Amino acid sequence: MNVNLEIHTIRKSDKPQLSKLREYQWTGIKFLLDRQSALLADEMGLGKTVQTAVAIDALVKLRKGRRILVVCPSSLCLNWERELNYWAPDILLRRVRGNAEDRKAHFWLPFKVWVASYEQVRADIDLLSREPRYDLVVLDEAQRIKNRDTSLALACRQIPRTSAWALSGTPVENRPADLISIFAFLKPGLLHSAMSLPETHQSIAPYFLRRNKKVVLKELPPIIIQDLALDLEERQREAYDEEWANGREWIRNSRGSFSAVDLLAQITRLKLLCNFEPSTGESCKLSALETIVESLIENNGKLLVFSQYVDTLKRIKQVLTGLQIDIFHGVLSADERSKLVSSFQDLPGPRILLVSLKAGGVGLNLGAASAVVLFDRWWNPAVEDQAIQRAHRYGRESPLQVIRFIVSDTIEERIQLSLIHI
Repeated sequence: MNVNLEIHTIRKSDKPQLSKLREYQWTGIKFLLDRQSALLADEMGLGKTVQTAVAIDALVKLRKGRRILVVCPSSLCLNWERELNYWAPDILLRRVRGNAEDRKAHFWLPFKVWVASYEQVRADIDLLSREPRYDLVVLDEAQRIKNRDTSLALACRQIPRTSAWALSGTPVENRPADLISIFAFLKPGLLHSAMSLPETHQSIAPYFLRRNKKVVLKELPPIIIQDLALDLEERQREAYDEEWANGREWIRNSRGSFSAVDLLAQITRLKLLCNFEPSTGESCKLSALETIVESLIENNGKLLVFSQYVDTLKRIKQVLTGLQIDIFHGVLSADERSKLVSSFQDLPGPRILLVSLKAGGVGLNLGAASAVVLFDRWWNPAVEDQAIQRAHRYGRESPLQVIRFIVSDTIEERIQLSLIHI
């Protein structure tokens, strides 16, 4: 395959979305297309998913990718489906869902690309290992298999494949054991434990590409916004649908006698269920946040997490143990607020500051943040923008990544659609 010619052909295609890609992303696409084994390890926020989706689209069109499996954390499956639908809309795609029998049916249907979670792969490996060989298997957040002896790493290595790509925003190049496990999937036999670190680097060099934001700074906008689509967990969905049905029944029975306050209370209950299921603590958002935090820790970064609800922030802090986490909210005194801001700005990472949208939306300088997460959405985009601007301050040298969680088929998706049309 003449990759240079194919890249030129892709760039000249009539897809308007391709004009949004930056030069370093085209370099990443070429890197993937040129290799059967590849580890794309760009820093979080540089668009590994986008580069991979465009490369997959090219493989399918070249008839080099008749069967492709994308494996990712469960919290990212919906996002992968949406990204592939956007960047490769002509591909016949299936996001694997349901119980064991449903998943078995999905894998046997004649699609070009399947998106499955790591948990599904581990549960279904007996089936997958007997399936026809995949032309390509992609592992997103490949640090999930960094421990070679785990059942998950073993399952991934058992998937029959011709080509293998791995994506990771976590720096792994100086961790021989991690690299040995990942390359046992990518290119078995390339690495072994007796190698020195320089020997390891030399061996992986043809298959390894890592860029950080500073390297590509001139090509990047000052703020990189990513809308991360999520699916409610099973118990969350049950609770949400029940609340939704109760709300519709209440509106019908009230015959228009409810107040704006009553309606806002109903909406708030739905929005809170998008954050957490109260009895079990289930949360699709927390699962996604944990993946982001994992990369943040490895890069010694600093993260701002905004929510409208202090109780949500407290719940996040309870779950994310073992990290330096503070909560900034309206009950704090001026001195306490100043201390938290100084700690976040001046002390080394990794650090997380959980911020109430109302208390921290204006007047703060939190420019040390590596990234911002909007854990839940607000009706007024100006309020969200004010929160983002706390980190996007004068003198900032690196782009700011902003991740907005949006739960599909919920009030949050409706809020997002309303904001698009403002």
